[in-house]
Amino acid sequence: MKSYLLVLLLFSIPASLDLAIIRKETKKERLVYALKSFLWMVVGSILFGWIMYIIR
Repeated sequence: MKSYLLVLLLFSIPASLDLAIIRKETKKERLVYALKSFLWMVVGSILFGWIMYIIR
């Protein structure tokens, strides 16, 4: 069985780091932005998955 959560985490880490590098100036801003965007991606995807499961 495939772990879609692992794939989600492996995608979210570099995506959030790339977005932080592009959008923010200082290291502190980049770190905070990367953590926030990582959490938004993971939590949002899990919530969306649960909503789709309930609708099904």
